[in-house]
Amino acid sequence: MNYLTELVEQMSLWFAGEVLRMFTFLLKRLLIDTSSEEIRRVTNILEQNQIKYEMRTIRSRGSIGTGMDAMSYARSNVAMYKGSSQPTFVYYVYVRRKDFQRALELIDK
Repeated sequence: MNYLTELVEQMSLWFAGEVLRMFTFLLKRLLIDTSSEEIRRVTNILEQNQIKYEMRTIRSRGSIGTGMDAMSYARSNVAMYKGSSQPTFVYYVYVRRKDFQRALELIDK
């Protein structure tokens, strides 16, 4: 059962990534990160320099795994994520292709 859950979650992450690629074909990916602080730093720089960007967020744990976690925590009457790490998110930042090089230079400073 554990293997099946892992497989379903990997497939859902792959599918989410494919959908994301379909809608962002006009943009170029500037950054992928799990740190919200780093994403905020980069988006602040882009905003200060009037560079338009698109940000997408994907949960690193699929909806089935999240649901199973919630059920197991509820059954054992333990507060969710008590003593464990918070659920992680993967952040994607995209910019227009013509702004990519300039944006890259600004965030590398």
